[in-house]
Amino acid sequence: MVEGMGGPFDILVEEHHALEERFARLVSSAEPEPLSAQRELLALLRQHMWLEERCLQPWVARVEGRHRARRLAEESLAMRELMDELEELTPGSADWLARVLALEDLWVAHFQEEERALLPRLTTVLDPQEQQVLSLELTRARNALRARGHAGH
Repeated sequence: MVEGMGGPFDILVEEHHALEERFARLVSSAEPEPLSAQRELLALLRQHMWLEERCLQPWVARVEGRHRARRLAEESLAMRELMDELEELTPGSADWLARVLALEDLWVAHFQEEERALLPRLTTVLDPQEQQVLSLELTRARNALRARGHAGH
C-alpha cells in the first residue's frame, strides 16, 4: 500500500482518509449540523477530485493509457452527479441518505483501488525525478486551492 511511503501521493492518501472520516460522521448522524457538514464534505471532495484530474490523470494517461484515464474521469463524473443531486435534497431525508450512501460507496471503491493498485503501480513506473515533479505539482495545486479560499484539512 502507498500509505506512509513518504512518496508523491501522500497528499492524496491523507485526503482519502480525511474524506472517509467525514463520510462516516455524516452518515452516522454524528454531525449536529448536517447541511453545514455536507457542504464542507462536498467542497473537500470537489477539491480532491480537481487535484486528481489536474495532477494525477495526466500521469495515468501517460503510464496506463487513455482508456484508464477515461475510466477515472467517468468515476469523477458519476460522483459529481451524485454531489449535485445531494445539494438539491433535504439533509436527513431518505433520498438524501440514499445519495450519500451511494456517493460514499463510489468514493471508497475509488480510493481503495487507487491506494491498492494505481498509486503503487505509478510509484514503480515513475522514476524518482518524475515522482518529485508529481509531488511538487500536487503541493502547488493544493496550495493554490487554499489560497483561493477553499477549505483544507
